[in-house]
Amino acid sequence: MSNQTKQFLMDALVRKELLTYKPYTPGEQPGLSTSTIKLNTNENPYPPSPKIKEAVEKVLETGVLRKYPNYHGRILQELIAKDYNLDPDQILVTNGSDEALRLLFQSLVGPNDVVVAPDPTYSFYPVLTEQMMVGAKYKAVPLLSDLHFDFDSLEKEQGKLLCFAHPNAPTGIEEPKEKLIHLVQNFEGIVLSDEAYIDFTETNSSLMSEIKNHPNLVVSRTFSKSYALAGLRVGYLVGSLEVISWIRKLKDSYNVGILEQVVAEASYADKEYFLEKRSLVIAERTKLKIELESLGFTIPDSSTNFLFCKPKLGVSPESLYLQLKDKNILIRYFANGISKDYVRITIGTPEENKKLLATIRELL
Repeated sequence: MSNQTKQFLMDALVRKELLTYKPYTPGEQPGLSTSTIKLNTNENPYPPSPKIKEAVEKVLETGVLRKYPNYHGRILQELIAKDYNLDPDQILVTNGSDEALRLLFQSLVGPNDVVVAPDPTYSFYPVLTEQMMVGAKYKAVPLLSDLHFDFDSLEKEQGKLLCFAHPNAPTGIEEPKEKLIHLVQNFEGIVLSDEAYIDFTETNSSLMSEIKNHPNLVVSRTFSKSYALAGLRVGYLVGSLEVISWIRKLKDSYNVGILEQVVAEASYADKEYFLEKRSLVIAERTKLKIELESLGFTIPDSSTNFLFCKPKLGVSPESLYLQLKDKNILIRYFANGISKDYVRITIGTPEENKKLLATIRELL
């Protein structure tokens, strides 16, 4: 049998949806040892809690890595549940929040179902919709001209699932909590509030406390951003006991390892360190916004650890991104929709932000 014939047979065997499927494109990841200033994937500029070292050493000393981890991530479930007055079984601990989202979609999205979302928001949602490979439809509802959600249009939509990042990405904008709750009340399907950046808000804006009032609401969280654990991959999904029990049936038996669990537990429990580093990020966000605006950038108020920046007239966002890349500074550029007029810049350390500003001044 010729290689050409074998290739033809392989193409016939794979699901036809996979042949045209376009996977999610993450931000560029240079080698860990490079001197690149990396402000493109919303990682925390500060290291995680120093208490994780002791937690990891204890795991290694006791030799428990030879055993399987707790199936539920029970200790982490209990820590989170205590803070939000929830039943631990309402919390599904996952391999990053992306696994939480995938399990949610897998649980709900069937043939010809509709997934509704504002546009732009987290670009993984349309990818996940297509990834189900069941002919589901993704309905994108454009943002208003001020970059806020079009709540009137969203409330008129019908679908199996409505999802949005809260605060939104890539805009960084935090929508009023009252409007979000009203949207949950008026949508007939499941509503996902994806709160990857919620810890960088300065108000009590999370919808976590609303789960007990709205059985169709689920909330996802991650340890990647505010806890500086992007390299670890731990997240969680919260909802009613019934909804989480459905979704839990689909997760891998041991989806989060022992080291991941104990590191996340130690980080979550170290609230003093968490609040200290969070405050530093918010302070740098304010400074960087003021400096960039003085250079002619237009930037909406951000409640995240990044800024959505429109360069002054005559400056191409794509060219700025490429020129900074040539200078060993990575920011994020999205070429589609309204995002093509902006660049997204992660908040770095004071030193990184100074270098970024100096380089932009030089380029402009």
